[in-house]
Amino acid sequence: MFADSVDSDIAPSGTLLGLLQRGRGDGTLHALAAPRAEALAALSHCLRCDPRRDWRLEHRSLYYARLHVELDAGLDDIEEHLFGPDDLTDTGEERTGLALSVLGHLASYGDRGALLLLRRYAARGANWRWALDELAVRDDDAGLRPLGPAVLARFPRTPEGDAELAAAVRDAFEPRPWRLWAEDPTRPEQGERLAHAREQGSFGRWQRQMRPSGPRPGWSVRAVLDWAQEGDRLLSADPTADPAADPAADPAADPAVGGPLASGPAGPGAPAGRDP
Repeated sequence: MFADSVDSDIAPSGTLLGLLQRGRGDGTLHALAAPRAEALAALSHCLRCDPRRDWRLEHRSLYYARLHVELDAGLDDIEEHLFGPDDLTDTGEERTGLALSVLGHLASYGDRGALLLLRRYAARGANWRWALDELAVRDDDAGLRPLGPAVLARFPRTPEGDAELAAAVRDAFEPRPWRLWAEDPTRPEQGERLAHAREQGSFGRWQRQMRPSGPRPGWSVRAVLDWAQEGDRLLSADPTADPAADPAADPAADPAVGGPLASGPAGPGAPAGRDP
């Protein structure tokens, strides 16, 4: 009746877990009708093991966040997942990105616990950039300012650390927290360091624009000048010659053999269509 998935990580489509992994609309109805323990286990499995093939194409966080609210699931499982030992070894954003996005939606619904959990993870977690982006659009200034010292402490005061900080400020998806930290009057040293990082980022962007590393078009100024000079050289050698033609391809046009034929019958080597 139901076809099993070809992906071994995805449960059969006829099961509750399989429905939730696929983001099916009737998955929510089945979860609400199923025993609460079973529904909570299936939801927790989806948040711990992101079932999406490509998280950049499939947006599933709102789907899970709404089910989380309907089930009154609590935050213990998400907290355990975020701050577990794997966070020290598996630092890829794919491991925690879905759970952090769900927390962001829960915070927008007024869940104070989700907001505090995002703040803790932004200060201590491996995927802190994702948590900070969630907070940037949902938290207030009073909640974001205290995170500045913890985030900046991730970047040692070395040339390498300063370069990493400049890249983080430059590439930030949501720049609001960085602006708040730079303008914090209670931490002038923090503001000076971020101002320097912003200058470094702007200078680096200017350098990349002046020396792009990607493919470049052939019609640069130098290429156009070389092309014009080559055409001028060919025309100077023979004003009547077509620069695209090759004189060696037509022996009759070679001055060494008397130039174009003026009289006499066409020989066996004469080009076809030539008037004798």
